[in-house]
Amino acid sequence: MCTIGRTAGGTAGKAHHRTDRAQYPVWNGQERKDNGAKWCCFSFLNTTFLPRPLPSLFVEDTGGNRYNLITQENYEFLRDSYFRYACLLGKEAVHTPGRTFGEGIAKLHEEMEVLVGEELNVNIEEQNGRLLFRLWKTHRWGVLTLYYFPVKFLEALGPELRRISITFIHKLMKANGIQTVLDEDDTDYVLIWLSEEVPDETAEERRKRLKLLRSYENGKVQALLRRVENRCYYKNLPKALDRYEPQNDYERSLVSAMKEGLDFLSPEHGIMQYSYDPFYEEEPECLPMYLHQQIRVVYDSNDMVTDYLVDYYNSYSRETYDIIPATTLALSPETEKLFCMDDYPERFLQWADKFINIII
Repeated sequence: MCTIGRTAGGTAGKAHHRTDRAQYPVWNGQERKDNGAKWCCFSFLNTTFLPRPLPSLFVEDTGGNRYNLITQENYEFLRDSYFRYACLLGKEAVHTPGRTFGEGIAKLHEEMEVLVGEELNVNIEEQNGRLLFRLWKTHRWGVLTLYYFPVKFLEALGPELRRISITFIHKLMKANGIQTVLDEDDTDYVLIWLSEEVPDETAEERRKRLKLLRSYENGKVQALLRRVENRCYYKNLPKALDRYEPQNDYERSLVSAMKEGLDFLSPEHGIMQYSYDPFYEEEPECLPMYLHQQIRVVYDSNDMVTDYLVDYYNSYSRETYDIIPATTLALSPETEKLFCMDDYPERFLQWADKFINIII
């Protein structure tokens, strides 16, 4: 795990900075200002609207067709969703229609916020031409902390435990939508920086830098990351873990952590499915820092590439905000359940902290 603002690796800690925006909800139990994120791999959100009356609001679909969202149909959908959720809560709902559909929609947003209380947040969003209410709440998450899973440790393992560990990380990635640093834009930037001449660099430093660059581009590092990304040696991983006899304390701790992590190999919702940007903008000045940039597989938590990635993240995130895992619920007039959160992101964070500190 990497804490932004210092050398990669180690346990969670405070960063050198903290980005604030206006009126963000509770973050890790502390009052925060406005917060959000880059793009969502599993984006629920097309457009988020401010709760103010608008006579019209035109959007353009992928075919270039423009249409107005402030319509009687969308107003009635939101109104009926509001009354439906009030019924599920067992509360009496009162709605004051506006003089226009735009004013009515703004009033509904205010009334929905009162209905659900301060514990939940409410967005009005557009989805395929439909305005809808989306309830959302962020999970407790590491503040400005990067969860980077290094795989260099695999090189020191015996053949059987190496295959077991590769299978475990592969299944963890597939189940949770986690990627390696290969094929990522920020990694491309870092490799370009790594290829450039460094002032006052010694011949030995230059040799090491170029060797590392070649290893990432078409060498040992890329081969190992691709293997973890693509190879799965065991169909029945729990059986393989039970059968393996650890040879020392390190192997015992590693096997124990993988057994604890088996629950994260077949979740109902993988960690990236909690990626939600409640402050989405179509053309933001600065993109947020996505969840897939905070959780990924790297080669080494202490090599120059990872250090550069952390520095890049630390520098870029000063201008924007992090995406935090969130649970959401889209409402409709047929909604059948109340908003409910599980604790998967919190459990994942706690386990990842322990596992990463074993393998770094």
